[in-house]
Amino acid sequence: MADGSRRPPTLPLMCLSMFAVTATIVLADTPSTMAEGREYVNSELPSLLSEWVPTNDHMLDSTADTIGSLLDDSHASRMDVDAGDVVPLLTDGAQQVYIPAGSTSRSTSEQREWIVLPDGLLWHSYLAGPQEPRISALLLADEKGGYFWDATLGGRVGFLRYGTPGAKDPHGWQWDLEGAAITRLNLLEQTDVESVDYRFGTELTWAEGPWAMKAGYFHISSHVGDEYLVRNPTFERINYVTESLIWGISYKPTEPTRVYGEVAYAVHRSGGARPFQFQTGAEWTPPPNRPRGIAPFAAANLGFFEATEFHMQTTIQAGWGFQGPQSGRRLRFGLQYGDGPSNQFEFYTLSQEYLGWGIWFDY
Repeated sequence: MADGSRRPPTLPLMCLSMFAVTATIVLADTPSTMAEGREYVNSELPSLLSEWVPTNDHMLDSTADTIGSLLDDSHASRMDVDAGDVVPLLTDGAQQVYIPAGSTSRSTSEQREWIVLPDGLLWHSYLAGPQEPRISALLLADEKGGYFWDATLGGRVGFLRYGTPGAKDPHGWQWDLEGAAITRLNLLEQTDVESVDYRFGTELTWAEGPWAMKAGYFHISSHVGDEYLVRNPTFERINYVTESLIWGISYKPTEPTRVYGEVAYAVHRSGGARPFQFQTGAEWTPPPNRPRGIAPFAAANLGFFEATEFHMQTTIQAGWGFQGPQSGRRLRFGLQYGDGPSNQFEFYTLSQEYLGWGIWFDY
């Protein structure tokens, strides 16, 4: 150079530039915090840089002033972010520089990996689906004066995932197994078992953003209770069985809202079953006002089965529930209304309208 001063090395200048860019996006909640950051840059940066970049004092002071100005300008143009959404980036004694938490977690949260026995699910059972695998108890009264207890014992678990880890909003692919025993007991007949439907299946599920999909196989077989046969000796048992291939898709237009549809085709069937089965519905599950609080929910499910000439089976639920902040599991309680062909396949030829109170645990 003409004045004989030495050109600073390239690597320290790159570090200095990276520091300037980082300082530009520094997050602060108040102007006073930003002012403290500017004071720190002006007072401490020259001494720190002097250890790395052998150059004149005028250049160091000018660089510190430039970065301090960038801090002031970035504060005027940035959007406000809650203090809870920031994480420490650098620490030097009592001084800390913060950046938005999402900026550090975004790259790691999108990393895909193979996970055996993963936490959570990519596809969740329909809240108002009467034949979904879950744990539930429903006390109901129908239009004919009957009082019944519908009890379901089952669940859905993931065996293998290629995707993001964790149960909270995971993405990727997952292999699931599901199973349930769906029982109806007659409360007017010493809680005798009227019928039981057994469901078992396996599915490959996928989720990305607001979209989710499933494809797989499930088996359903219906069985009439021994006590029911004793009370009704002339009843002719129906061996209703389906071995079905299934495909379903769901979409969340907003975070608390989900719409879905599925089609199943029975490749093997007996007892009056027919090939095609359809389901569609919608769910509304807003978050609670405070962590671990209670929140309302509403759901509707419509079923159409070729075996019943596609007469609509309607199920509507509304109530309140809790949801695990990390697991995503739900504990709900509320009212359920149903109308149309019976959801117990042993009696699928019968129509039933009912109103009940239930509690549901969803995986």
